[in-house]
Amino acid sequence: MGQADYIAPMTTAKNSTVIRILGVDSALRCTGFGLIDTDGQQYRAVDCGVIRTSPKEPMSECLRRLAGGVRELAEGYAPDVVALEGGFFFKNAKTAMVLGMARGAVVAALTELRLPIYEYAPRRVKQAVCGYGNAGKEQVALLVAQILKIPVADVKDDATDALALAICHAQTRFTVQGLRLPDPL
Repeated sequence: MGQADYIAPMTTAKNSTVIRILGVDSALRCTGFGLIDTDGQQYRAVDCGVIRTSPKEPMSECLRRLAGGVRELAEGYAPDVVALEGGFFFKNAKTAMVLGMARGAVVAALTELRLPIYEYAPRRVKQAVCGYGNAGKEQVALLVAQILKIPVADVKDDATDALALAICHAQTRFTVQGLRLPDPL
């Protein structure tokens, strides 16, 4: 996305509170981000995209750029809260370690800004968006686009996942006055 040309302003009831949620799908080479504004009834996409790092760069440089990119997003868009994808099990220990380091860089950058961070398992995100925990990426992308009223073709997969994280947090936050919210990290 990255362009605000087709994002309509959000109209809300007088007494409703709009919150801005940053969803982050962290990875070393391509981290997805998605920002939404919501009052629990309406959802509006603010921006989404990916933070890319070159495979030619050493891991330390990728982590530095990732932390800097996330920090820049948070400072520029001033989210109220962050939704982050929780860890899941890998057969390959090296892959798990690399993703853990990328996630750590993201968490550290956001923690420095004193933002509350909530973690959601991939199945829970899919269930919140699609109603089915084993939904495929295409189904998640289509429903995210439908919920946010954005063209699905304009959004990269990692950004779609990040928007889905933000939607999941919004639904959890506004359902039963947030009683099902996980503890923040």
